[in-house]
Amino acid sequence: MVVTLIVTAVAAVVVYEFMWRYLALRRNIALAKTSGLPVVVSPWNLFSLLWLSTYKLWTPLLHRFLPASLMGTWTDLLHPEWGYNRGHEPFEKLGSDAFIVASPTRISTYVADAEAINQITSRRNDFPKPLEMYTSLDIYGKNLVTTEGADWRVHRKLVAPSFGEKNNELVFNETLHHARSMLGLWAGPDGRGNLTVTDPSVTAMNFALYIISGAGFDVRVVWPHEEGKKVNEEQGEDRAVFGGSKTPPGHTMNYREALSQLLHNITWTQIIPLNWLPKSPFKVHRTVGEAVGEWGKYMDEIYEIKKAQVASGENKAGMDLFDSLIRGSGILDKKNTTTTKSDLLGNAFVVMLAGHETTANTLHFSMIFLAMNWASQRRLQEDVDRIFDSKPMSEWKYEEHFQKLFGGVPAAVMNETLRLLQPIVNIPKSTPPGRPQQLTIGGQQHTIPGGSHVFLSAAIHRNPKYWPPPANEPSTDGIKDVDRFRPERWLTETKATDQFVDINYDDEELRGPSGEDTSAQLFKPVKGSYIPFSDGFRSCIGRRFAQVEILAVLAAIFSQYSVELAVDDFASDEEVERMPKGGKERKEVYEKAVQRANDFLKNKVASIITLQLRGVSIPIRLVRRGEERFAFD
Repeated sequence: MVVTLIVTAVAAVVVYEFMWRYLALRRNIALAKTSGLPVVVSPWNLFSLLWLSTYKLWTPLLHRFLPASLMGTWTDLLHPEWGYNRGHEPFEKLGSDAFIVASPTRISTYVADAEAINQITSRRNDFPKPLEMYTSLDIYGKNLVTTEGADWRVHRKLVAPSFGEKNNELVFNETLHHARSMLGLWAGPDGRGNLTVTDPSVTAMNFALYIISGAGFDVRVVWPHEEGKKVNEEQGEDRAVFGGSKTPPGHTMNYREALSQLLHNITWTQIIPLNWLPKSPFKVHRTVGEAVGEWGKYMDEIYEIKKAQVASGENKAGMDLFDSLIRGSGILDKKNTTTTKSDLLGNAFVVMLAGHETTANTLHFSMIFLAMNWASQRRLQEDVDRIFDSKPMSEWKYEEHFQKLFGGVPAAVMNETLRLLQPIVNIPKSTPPGRPQQLTIGGQQHTIPGGSHVFLSAAIHRNPKYWPPPANEPSTDGIKDVDRFRPERWLTETKATDQFVDINYDDEELRGPSGEDTSAQLFKPVKGSYIPFSDGFRSCIGRRFAQVEILAVLAAIFSQYSVELAVDDFASDEEVERMPKGGKERKEVYEKAVQRANDFLKNKVASIITLQLRGVSIPIRLVRRGEERFAFD
């Protein structure tokens, strides 16, 4: 009897769930069709936590056992990174640069049309961020990433003044300092290079973390291989107070360890409640939980140091972000009733989080792309030589050299890397519940249902409508031009638009850093078609910070070195030495490394927060310019 009741109850629940999902799906399909856009039907919300955590299990089974008659565009979209893996192909199949996916629990619109993206990003009240996707970033307090409306305006006004020219200069100088340290690690004590860097992404990530520490918090982190060495006479004990391997009193992790553990494993804080992490049976969870607490302590201590400096009238020109944040917040004013300490710590944390992965990934992928494209690498080196005119790195100046880098081949390399590997594949927006929104696409009106998600798709970066191939240069290898790393596309004299037109901010204090996504000296994509930093009101406030860092480190590396793919898995150094330079044998060996790199870039890139290689690495070598082993034009 009991068993019968249990079985009946379970069956009733299953039937109810099936019927509920069926009816909900029918309702959402009907609603999606009112948009006038193509509708793709999916049995699951492809951005649900359940699907994101299990798709690697189900997708191969579906592709293997599902009848061909049931396959379609919906199966093309099962992979969360389809916008990167398949590019513009799904939009081409559907014959539209915008379409809707209807599932039982969600309606999602994907957009790869510049006109529509401009409308979405300029109407922030009509297309707000879906805040439920960001609440887990409130680890230390509310911030400009996790708020909307009036609250967002408060946080934007609080943070925006920190990103000015003084901070850009500090970023430039910090980048050059840490670039020297990174080159010392990669090229060896004698600086000759030709040493295999097994996983350059790890070093690139640390490099970016150390720069955001300096430019964000005025903490000069010491690289592990330079412990005990006097690397920089200007360092000063106050800057290095948290920067080494020694664990300060009251802490269980040193600064470097707490920062790395937290940010490299930040995903666990998004999945597991913070108060559960220290109690988890898994060591990685407990370590992340410990890092959350440790980094909070460090931020508290830095905050108190900075607050004391500001209160004493010490004038450090407010160059680092945290210093500027405290100075501009008015938090020391006893009459202040709006800004709290948690506002400052919350924003400091998201700046740290957002300010390292994008730049690290861009540096990492730029080097890989350049190692596979020797003509572009040589052109970059020639332009760096022209810009700095043989000046030693100690004489490089932000105010003199940044704009030249931003208008030259270094920026073309950066822009092209970000075009192909945009950090966020689908930038999330939404429509308010019960408030459908109109979009005009190609002269036609479309209604996006209220309460739906709207994603700005990275596929727009490979939409041939905005990225035409060069004239009279047919492809000989079957690769579409939009899928090809070709920084030279940014150096053309042709302009897609005559002039960049910025959005009209309703409050100038919301603007944040000045400057455009691309230089006026380079190719100007149609506005809305190039969105690595998003666009409009909610565009990345640290855009210029990232650009300065990326361009400075590319210049530092390629002023002295060339980058090659390591071929250790295909030939030993002794075997390579016996091969004639420029000969067939070396070309064949290097082609194997290129093929493996292309395979990894196509099939082993995935997102946790940003797109990165997952589970594999592409080893590289730095070699002195003129000593390249595999320089094939």
